[in-house]
This record gives sequence, structure tokens and C-alpha cells, in this order.
Amino acid sequence: MSTAQLSGPAPASPGTAEAGADSSGRRSPLRPFRPSGLTWLAWRQSRTAARTLGATVLLAVLVLLVGHFVFRSTLGAIDPDSALLRIGLLAHFTDQVEPAIFVLPVLIGMFIGAPLLSQEHEQGTIRLVRVQSVSPTRWLRTRLAVPALLVLVSVGALAAVSTSLWYWDVYRLDPPSDPAFQGMTYPALGLAPVAWSLYALAVGAAIGQFLRRTVLAVPVTGVVVGLSQVLVHAVRVHFLPLTDAPSWKTSWSMQFVQPSGSWVVEGGYVLPDGSRVANTVCLAGMDCNSRTTLYPTWARVHPVSHLLPMQLVETALLAAVAGVALYLTFRRVARTAL
Repeated sequence: MSTAQLSGPAPASPGTAEAGADSSGRRSPLRPFRPSGLTWLAWRQSRTAARTLGATVLLAVLVLLVGHFVFRSTLGAIDPDSALLRIGLLAHFTDQVEPAIFVLPVLIGMFIGAPLLSQEHEQGTIRLVRVQSVSPTRWLRTRLAVPALLVLVSVGALAAVSTSLWYWDVYRLDPPSDPAFQGMTYPALGLAPVAWSLYALAVGAAIGQFLRRTVLAVPVTGVVVGLSQVLVHAVRVHFLPLTDAPSWKTSWSMQFVQPSGSWVVEGGYVLPDGSRVANTVCLAGMDCNSRTTLYPTWARVHPVSHLLPMQLVETALLAAVAGVALYLTFRRVARTAL
């Protein structure tokens, strides 16, 4: 990394001006746009990861769209072959696509975030920030902004396609399947893939800055991001207050009605004195297999309308943690360049 790289190529003299630029050095509107200075350098350093991520996401989107059109073409058919094809496509989405999107942030943190600054330390190029005309803060801001923009665009496109296909091809089926809150469905929908990918990128960059060894930073980032996913999954239920499920009365009991696509968190039975017990409790002197015929039931759920608000809360939480990681990273880089 040299001063010429950070400040961009020297302007050509009028006698050697390239075609497409006038004598004043202004770029012709017909000449393709090319970034210069720090942005050009950051793009050059990130282009391998950008091409890999872009090609992977493009292939995934194409596969999803092909599956969508094949699935929609079989909805009106009632023959066994079409039914088996629909089942296979649904299983492909829930068993392969959703887990892949769930793992994607971990891979972004490991192979894009972690090497971002650890390789700068290993190659010694980060020391050259001291002798450049730009500040370490400005250099790091550009160095992080380019891959962050690439992740935002590519993962955002993938999340938009996967969410649309889940809604039209899975959730709106009669009866609906694959509730939004179950297993790996939630991390593959809406804001979750983008928020987790940017979080993993920031955390990976911070770990790479502090460890300064790519071989060590990559697995540590994978463990940290993976543990973060497990932790957030455990506390996600508390992001919003639960709501009581509506009830309906049969000839022998009062049963709760599970709203379509909802997340049933708690449930049980109402005793004659009005107290509630969980459905995992077997009352003394009571046949557990027939208790639903003796007592009304109750349940508390997260309806599907909670999906977006919960993801907004989760995104804010991840942004706060990522912000702390970036703050520490900027401070450490500034001290390194002193």
C-alpha cells in the first residue's frame, strides 16, 4: 500500500490524456465509472470476496426462482407426481435453503470479516497508514464500508427472494406450513439475514484486529457468531410481550385456537378454582391422556404479526453490539498507527 495507491493514480498530462477525457482531465460521461483513491484500494482488496459472495448469492437466487416457478406450475395439478414434486420442493426449501441462509452470516464473519484486518497485520501493510496523507480513521472507514456494502446488497437480495417465496409458496398454502418462528425459518426471513451478516462482518473485523492472525481469527469468529445465534435464539421469546390465544368451546371443554403461523410459548389447563397449570404437569389422581376432556385449556403465543417487530428489536440489539466492536476496532487501529 503506497501513497500513490491511497491518493489514486496521478493525473495524465494534456499530451497523454486518454481517449474519452478532455484536456482539463474531466472524465467523459461515456467512460465507465471507476472508483479512485481509498475506495479503489478497498475494492481491489475485497474483489475476490465480492466475486465469490456475489456468484454464490446469484446462483442461490436463480435456484430459488426456478423452484418457485416449478412449484407454482404444479399447484393446479392433482396427479400424484405433481404432489410429490410439491412436497420435494417444500422439503428442499425448509431442509436446505433455510439452513444455508442461517449459516451464511457465520461464513461471512469467518471468511470476509476475520481476514479483513488480520491480513493487514500479517503483511505489515497496516503500518503504512502512519506515513499516508489520510488518517487511520478514514482509511479504516473506507476499508470496512466497501465489504459492508457488498454484504448489504447481496444478502439483502437473497433475503428478499427467500422471504417472498416463503410467504407465497409456503405460508399461504392451505393449510399453511413452516411457521415463521420455527427452527431455522426465522433467521432466513426479513431483516434477520442482513442484520446477522453485517453483525458477523463487524465482529469478525474486530477479532481479526485484536488477534492479528488469520488462522486464529477465522475459527474464533465462527465460534463467537455461532454462540451469538444460540444466545439470541434463547432470549428472542422475551423481545415482545406474549398474547393470549383465543378460545373456543366444545361440548366437553374449552380449547384454545392457535393463530395461523403463531409461536406457542406456554400452554396448559385451567383448574376449577381458576388457577393455571402447564400442560407438562400431570395432576394427582388425573389421567393425563384424558385431561383435555376435564379442564379448559389456555395458551400464550407470539402471533405472526410479531415477526417484524421482533426482528427490529433483534436488529437494534445486533447493531449495538456491532457498534461497540467497531468502536474498539477504530481505537485500536488509531493507536497502532501512532
